[in-house]
Amino acid sequence: MNDLALSHSSLESKLHFLVPDVRCAGCCLKIERELSNLSDVSDVNVNYAEKRLSFTSASPVAAESALTRLNALGYQAAPEKDRGELDMYQNQRRALMARLGVAGIGMMQVMMFALTSYLAGTEGIQPEYQALMRWAAFLVSLPVVFYSAMPFHQGAWRDIRNRTAGMDVPVSIAVISAFSLSAVHTILGAGEVYFDSACMFTFFLLTGRYLELAARQNFHVEQVLGDHLLPEVARTLSGKLITLAELEAGEVLLIKKGEVIPADCVVTRGTTTADESAFTGESEPAFKKVGSGLLAGTINLDGEVEGRVSASKSDWVISHLSELYRNAASFRPAFAILADRVARYFVAVVLVLAASSGVFWWYQGADNFFAIALAVLVVSCPCALSLATPVAYAIATGASRKMGLLISSGAFLEKLGRTSTVVFDKTGTLTEGSLKLEQMVGLSTDLSRQQIIDIAASLETSSLHPVAVTLRELSSELHEIVQPAIEPGFGVSGVIDGNAYRLGNPAYVLEGETPPSDDDGNWVLLSRDGKPLAWFCFTDRLRSDAGTTIERLKQMVGSVLVFSGDSSENGRRMLNALGIDNPSMSMTPDEKISGVRSLQASGKKVLMIGDGLNDAGAMAAADISLAVNPVDSLVQSAADATLVNGDLESIPKVLRYAAKVRAVIGQNLFWAFSYNLLVIPLAVMGFVPPWLAALGMSLSSLIVTLNACRLSRTV
Repeated sequence: MNDLALSHSSLESKLHFLVPDVRCAGCCLKIERELSNLSDVSDVNVNYAEKRLSFTSASPVAAESALTRLNALGYQAAPEKDRGELDMYQNQRRALMARLGVAGIGMMQVMMFALTSYLAGTEGIQPEYQALMRWAAFLVSLPVVFYSAMPFHQGAWRDIRNRTAGMDVPVSIAVISAFSLSAVHTILGAGEVYFDSACMFTFFLLTGRYLELAARQNFHVEQVLGDHLLPEVARTLSGKLITLAELEAGEVLLIKKGEVIPADCVVTRGTTTADESAFTGESEPAFKKVGSGLLAGTINLDGEVEGRVSASKSDWVISHLSELYRNAASFRPAFAILADRVARYFVAVVLVLAASSGVFWWYQGADNFFAIALAVLVVSCPCALSLATPVAYAIATGASRKMGLLISSGAFLEKLGRTSTVVFDKTGTLTEGSLKLEQMVGLSTDLSRQQIIDIAASLETSSLHPVAVTLRELSSELHEIVQPAIEPGFGVSGVIDGNAYRLGNPAYVLEGETPPSDDDGNWVLLSRDGKPLAWFCFTDRLRSDAGTTIERLKQMVGSVLVFSGDSSENGRRMLNALGIDNPSMSMTPDEKISGVRSLQASGKKVLMIGDGLNDAGAMAAADISLAVNPVDSLVQSAADATLVNGDLESIPKVLRYAAKVRAVIGQNLFWAFSYNLLVIPLAVMGFVPPWLAALGMSLSSLIVTLNACRLSRTV
């Protein structure tokens, strides 16, 4: 892969911020609702898995208003920087580890004090020693409740202030209630104490959060490319080392063998090969010579080269890839949104259920009525329900890069699993796309063969079509073009030295003209001032992996079709050899769109796969679309994902992986719902002690996270 074109333009500003205080689905929904109500602020999304806020702002004033409103809600936003995300995770882990250590020591010490009462049995211990043990437990519990558990209290207070029932509310109430009632009983010298339960609540819940944070950080490193692929400095020709922030477009860098390429560059001296597997998934090194593109984050394998920085850092391919990963990972399918809303209202139900359970058992004369209420509060927290989908999607979008897949729409993985018909373009998708000029038939005596080729190549100057690439390679001189125009799927036109030229499909250039022979190949006509000037015959070859890919797709989805603009008999024979019995040939871009819509009208879920401008409309119209090594950024913009390594055999793998993603998300949701449906009744009936409730809730969230981590292994 020499170049990777990416479209990245907008009239509005897309802003991203880190919001470390996001704790649950209720936080996400509250922020999204409040910021969406602001004028000139749109597309608000909070990614719970990565604690990232993104929104589109029409002006700096609107962005400032959004951040002000966010602060008023009790959330602090941190701007993303080169290593901002990883720094945030490191800071969170250190703070959480400190709180976890205090909670662990406190829990063990309080359990030792409580153990004396348990070992004393029915006879008990002397009142003065029991009081001493209770006061000791009270003192040890203080730092656990008011330091280790402080994140829960802060989150609960913020939720209550915003009139939102978040997941921290029941946890905070449980910890404070257990400690407060125990303190009162300690002062009065009568009644049960629950210092051990309060400490265990805090320790187990913090343990769950720490393990969840560690898992999130591990896959986040894979997803945020710039944080681990780019070097910290670049070397100028003079040997001076400068930071990437100091790099400007036009700076010439010296890149030695074995070094990571620090910026998107164009080679100005030397030859080498580069390892681009981090971007394409392709293990074969790419050859680079003068004029070739180098991608920031790839590795210079062989020789020393010089490269001119071609763009600012925000426009590097690696920056755009990270942006696409963020957008895809933040996607929430309909069932995930429903789960978030259920989780939000479920907390309010839990509070009522816990209070009712305590009152019921108190009325029944049960001594452990308060312990039952505590257990219900903690065991039913729907953390796992809200984690089920966002963690899985975040991991899946990062892991897809290993297959050479660049996902630009989060809906891609969700919709791909429902595909019932796959439609391919032919040229450049099923074929190699590197055309060979088999013959040229000149129809004018005043121009030489080379002059005609130069004119044709000049018309194709701004095109990336395989015909254009072949003609430019054969040209010796390019002419200046006036009024250049491209008609996708038909041809190109322009004025050279006062003469109007057209090149392309015979029906587009001159209606009624026919090729001079029936030779196999794709015939293209060149005209001058409305008269035929020359015929070109180009041939192409099928990709070596096209046959096996189509065969596997037929087994997986059943129906595989081809929509091609090629009108040659040779093209039809090639497709027949692949097992496509009735390919649709000579199709215009509009006819491809109509073909896709006709399939959709019959109930088909269409996956459109193409590479050229003439496919862009059909790809946009399809239910889901995939670009294979697109020759234009418009094609990539129209596609939901891009297969940048060009390996057709990756397509069946992607389909299987999409099915795996859907299965894992389904398993997570099933577990989350089943856990709550099973354990809550047991807690209400008094069969779940408070410490086990805290352990169960933590394990439930951890199971969902670890199950989602299985998606890091692609098929």
